[in-house]
Amino acid sequence: MNCRLAMAVTVIGGVLACAGAGAQNAPAASSTDDIARKLADPGAALISVPFQYNYLGSVGPSGDFHNQQLKIQPVIPFVGEHGKFILRPILPIQWNQYPQDRSGTGDLFVQGYYIPKTASEARGTEFGFGAAALLDTASHDSLGSGRYSLGPAFILVHKTRNWTVGALANHVWSIAGDSDRDDVSSTSVQPFVTRNLPAGWSVSVTSETSYNWKADSGNAWTVPLGATVSKVLHLGRTPISVGAGGFYNVDRPQYANRWSARFIVTLVFPE
Repeated sequence: MNCRLAMAVTVIGGVLACAGAGAQNAPAASSTDDIARKLADPGAALISVPFQYNYLGSVGPSGDFHNQQLKIQPVIPFVGEHGKFILRPILPIQWNQYPQDRSGTGDLFVQGYYIPKTASEARGTEFGFGAAALLDTASHDSLGSGRYSLGPAFILVHKTRNWTVGALANHVWSIAGDSDRDDVSSTSVQPFVTRNLPAGWSVSVTSETSYNWKADSGNAWTVPLGATVSKVLHLGRTPISVGAGGFYNVDRPQYANRWSARFIVTLVFPE
């Protein structure tokens, strides 16, 4: 195991250990509807571990290649008297045909937000701020940026009984790493609208838009637009959420995937 992979595994392992240790301190979710509403809120004080599989279709110059990606992205809240801090690391594991036939870990992305306490977490508007970091943990050059990057991060969420609307945003600049690799300067905005339905169902429309400030104008934007449907279930006493969806890149770099399919399984620790 190389040092980059070891660092990624250590970080994710530590976060998962925190999830297990801190689960008993998390607020209880009394029903599948409560859990579904909290899972729709990226700033909710709910420990969860989503496993997000993405099939990236029509990649490369002729669109004949297909890449795959599994994102392990635990969500760990730390709740205090005056607010909460939400830690959201994301480790991608990739199986690429393009630009090279390689598989392994990608760059570990970590974002954290401090959200000041509001009158009610279940309703109203919350705004948080923090930092985002991109760590060079890729097991091969083609799977990552080769740089360490850092920048600000923000979260805005408005919640009603049946709707959750908001956005995550961050910008990172490269600050260290392989000087022979391209500098990083990238902005990401993820707006979302979720309709919460009875019996633990929810439907979300979202985008994961990014802008690469170092690319030429024709390859700077990536604008996927899509929807997912999810359902909270119970395996014995353990709640999980399963979901599926699809995305189409309205704008994209020249050789990026044209579309993607997504399947998500989320482990939930409500108590």
